[in-house]
Amino acid sequence: MPVTRSLIWVVPAALLAVTVVPYWFTVAAPSPSPADPVRSPAGLDVEVKCIDESTLKLKLLDEKLELVTKYGFLQINVADIRRIDFAHRCPPDVAEKIVLAISKLGHPDFPTRERATNELKGFRERAYPFLLKATKTEDPEVNRRADEAAKAIQARVPAAQLEPREFDVVYTDDSKITGKLTAQTLRVGTTMFGEQQLRLADIRTLRSGTTIVAEEMQNAPPAPANLMTFQQQFGKEFLYSLTGYTPGQGQQASVWGTDVYTLDSNLAAAAVHAGIAKPGEVVTVRVRIVRSPPQFIASFRNGVNSTAYGNYPAGAFEFVPK
Repeated sequence: MPVTRSLIWVVPAALLAVTVVPYWFTVAAPSPSPADPVRSPAGLDVEVKCIDESTLKLKLLDEKLELVTKYGFLQINVADIRRIDFAHRCPPDVAEKIVLAISKLGHPDFPTRERATNELKGFRERAYPFLLKATKTEDPEVNRRADEAAKAIQARVPAAQLEPREFDVVYTDDSKITGKLTAQTLRVGTTMFGEQQLRLADIRTLRSGTTIVAEEMQNAPPAPANLMTFQQQFGKEFLYSLTGYTPGQGQQASVWGTDVYTLDSNLAAAAVHAGIAKPGEVVTVRVRIVRSPPQFIASFRNGVNSTAYGNYPAGAFEFVPK
């Protein structure tokens, strides 16, 4: 069996000493003493996407969230929440600066109007809803400059981040509830900074761990025939959708190894051999690139015969349990 060799890229890693709490967090937890290290708090595992498109993995520590709807107040158990799409919020101090800048768009002094226009462009998605309203004023100069700033923001910010959201939308397993959350912050736990307060004004979406897995499974791309593209990329994981190989139908599907397979092994056949998929069954699989063992073991499983092989420098892969 030929072995394809490739250059090995070595990326040096450095530990970064973090001394500043990220801006998303408004209240820092007390510094633990050396004898009392930070512990990962209990809570709901969530992934939060912020307005700057950064992503945080946290523990949501609140037990309930209060939502104001047109039918009254609802208390929603955090454990039942699968996703939240947050309404547009702007911190009061930032909103005050935006409103002040908009008021200067019609100022008699030209340099003042120019500075205000550029300042509004710098507020990006924060200023966008305010600018849309400003384009409908009776002052033609304010309209023109508000439109200029809005278009400049459209060119720099993805459209999804500019989507106007008046209400929060909370998803559970069997409900989609629209309203406005009364909280200004969420109580969250972090591994590095302990318990913190996360401002709703800085968040676009929140997903629970179960939702993340379900969405990943649904959006998994089709599997390649083999994983030779990922030579030497040890530790990387990939999610794919594949159809289990059906033995005896004239298909060429070679497999080398047992539980750990050479990168050039047929992925669909290896999935059947490993018991991850049945022949003809469409499944989602997660694979991890690993170093080659000294010897790949031959075996016959689930109608698929795998072959033995020695060390394979390009690497190997294994299936990661869901």
